[in-house]
Amino acid sequence: MSSKDTETAQGGADPGAEEFEGPAWKMKLLAVAEHQVATTVMLIATVFALFGTDIYQMINPPKSQDPIVYSLVFICFLLFTLEFLVFCVAKKGYWLSFFFWLDFVAALSLLPDTLLLFNISLLSGSGGSLTVARAGRAARAGTRAARIVRVIKLLALVKKRKGGEEDEDEADAAKPSKIGTKLADLITQKVIVIVGLMLISTSLLDLIGNETQTSFNQNLKNLAAVWDTYYVSNVTQYAVFQTYFAKFIVDHDSGSSMVDGDTVADRISSLKSALGERVAATDLVNGLPRFGINWLDNEDDCRKFRLRWVESKRANAPSDGDIWCKAKYYDDLRESPAEFIIAEDSDMQMVIDHEHWAKGQALVQFVQITFIVILLGVSSALFAKDAETLVIAPLEKMASLVRKLSSNPLAQIEENEEGQYETDFVESALKKFGKLLQIAFGEAGAEIIGKNLGAEGDLNPMIAGRRMRAIFGFCDIRNFTDCTECLQEEVMVFVNRIAEYVHRAVKDNEGAPNKNIGDAFLLAWRLPDEGELTGLTIGDSALRSFIRTILETSACPDLRKMTENPKIQERLPGYRVKMGFGLHVGWAIEGAIGSTLKIDASYLSPNVNMASRLEAATKQFGTAILISGQFFRLLSADVQEMCRKIDRVTVKGSVEPLELYTYDVPPSEATTVEEVQLEPGVSFWEQFAPSTSSQYRKDFARAVENYLAGKWADSKSGLENCLAQWPEDGPALSLMRVMGEFNYQSPADWPGYRELTEK
Repeated sequence: MSSKDTETAQGGADPGAEEFEGPAWKMKLLAVAEHQVATTVMLIATVFALFGTDIYQMINPPKSQDPIVYSLVFICFLLFTLEFLVFCVAKKGYWLSFFFWLDFVAALSLLPDTLLLFNISLLSGSGGSLTVARAGRAARAGTRAARIVRVIKLLALVKKRKGGEEDEDEADAAKPSKIGTKLADLITQKVIVIVGLMLISTSLLDLIGNETQTSFNQNLKNLAAVWDTYYVSNVTQYAVFQTYFAKFIVDHDSGSSMVDGDTVADRISSLKSALGERVAATDLVNGLPRFGINWLDNEDDCRKFRLRWVESKRANAPSDGDIWCKAKYYDDLRESPAEFIIAEDSDMQMVIDHEHWAKGQALVQFVQITFIVILLGVSSALFAKDAETLVIAPLEKMASLVRKLSSNPLAQIEENEEGQYETDFVESALKKFGKLLQIAFGEAGAEIIGKNLGAEGDLNPMIAGRRMRAIFGFCDIRNFTDCTECLQEEVMVFVNRIAEYVHRAVKDNEGAPNKNIGDAFLLAWRLPDEGELTGLTIGDSALRSFIRTILETSACPDLRKMTENPKIQERLPGYRVKMGFGLHVGWAIEGAIGSTLKIDASYLSPNVNMASRLEAATKQFGTAILISGQFFRLLSADVQEMCRKIDRVTVKGSVEPLELYTYDVPPSEATTVEEVQLEPGVSFWEQFAPSTSSQYRKDFARAVENYLAGKWADSKSGLENCLAQWPEDGPALSLMRVMGEFNYQSPADWPGYRELTEK
């Protein structure tokens, strides 16, 4: 069991306090105090301190056994004090904290019961000692109840951990948040203070005056007044005193075996019968004891009455002053808790057996303390529940979202229903901010988001880049300048609608949009940083996304309506959305580009530039898609057979020949996007197979090989056959144009490739 768990369970220090770092002996001392054995002992001591003395009073064993119980209370006092001192010395943040005062009051509350071991009673003789003890136990209940709840929770946690260590990660994940724990502790502290002060003040108010005590004093005062007038040897006058004193005895007796009857007269008659059997006949006058003697002098009989002793030092009193029993006849009653009440008035005093009331008070105290423990637990839980529902849970969800984004910046963010509270608004806004971050930074900015959300300190968007491998795609809207001039404000709608199709197709095919550059878009398909790239299908996905974009943008009725703008058609007759696409694969540096004022998360690499050059070259080759040989080798064998090699070139800034391929996207007469969706049970490559036949591609491939081998006459013948079948074949026309510049005769130093003349 960790010390941190123990600290929380015991309540020995503020839960927010840091672990103590100091001398080794203090660390060892703290470890002993927070050990599971010590925790269990303190739990037992706490339960005994709360309930032990009350249970003992309800059982009411002989008074001779009191030292045993009060010795146990004294041991509890020593344990509480020892623990208090250990935490003061060794626990960081404990001194003068809330739990310092809580434990101080808890230990101090044991003093009234502890002093009884040494026959020291606070405010003895008038019920005050019981009042102080009650106040002490009330304080104890208020200060120690929280510890009982916490320790029980701790022991349950220890048992759970022993039963399944493999669930440690789940247990950590289920731990409450720091703010939730702190708020719950603050609520508990305030409940403890309120309940504790209420109980202590209520108990201490008994010190101001006791209604029962006051009534006994008044009764004794009335007896003294009767005494002064009628306690005389005159039989007639003394008879008045006899009647009054007999009524006085039965009025202060309830439930004893010596007096019986429903009315006062019956009870007085019962008393006369009892006294007649115990007092000599010569000492009886009118059925009651005569003037000048003790009415009842038998110890056993006296212990059966609630009125244990009446003494008078007034005129005509017996020599020893005892007129009812003797002082020693109530020594079986405990002074504390007050099992008897002493009433005094001038020269008279009496003792009333209050044992039944003390037992009742013990039961009440037991129920009260049990109620306090339940009250503290339930009230804290109820108060915390509202805070949990309205504040903590939303904050924890927000914190969880931030942690989720810091570990996986591209994680799916679930939308939530609009709520009615400010926390719902903040949570919704945070989710929107998260989505905006994902959209704005894209996959290339994932590391920027993750490192800044997961790190402490200042914002640092200019983190170092890192090398990675990816397929890079570049696409461009043709005739965009003309469209901008003609569409004006509507050009934003035009571009964004195209971007929606481009981004959605890429996202659905394992890729990620990166940059939007006016009329152009940079896309990326991340590859493993290490290892061979054979056997992957991501190349097929990248090509598939571009084919899908071409088909959907050409079928979109909104885009077609915008391209039918009279100004566009006047400038570009028959114009429809046209785009060029380039695909290449290689390494790049991924990171933030810009300054602390504005950054773009993107890629820097010659391979990114190559994708852009391939897109630009689609205009020369009269094709929509141009892919490099490196990318071609990532395609599956079946898809490779659907592509055509169309040239081998070198580009500006590179001396390495680059093989170029294309995919002949089938024409579509669809007028809605739904018409070009994939049909169920049909593969993409089957439904959107290239517009050229397999034989056409084979014939073209032979012509290209002859071209690369320098056999331009044979290549010319093969290309002419291809053009006879498809006169608008851009790649074929491009090669014919290149060879035509040399009169279809390859140069003597022909290396098998040519330099791409345009960037």
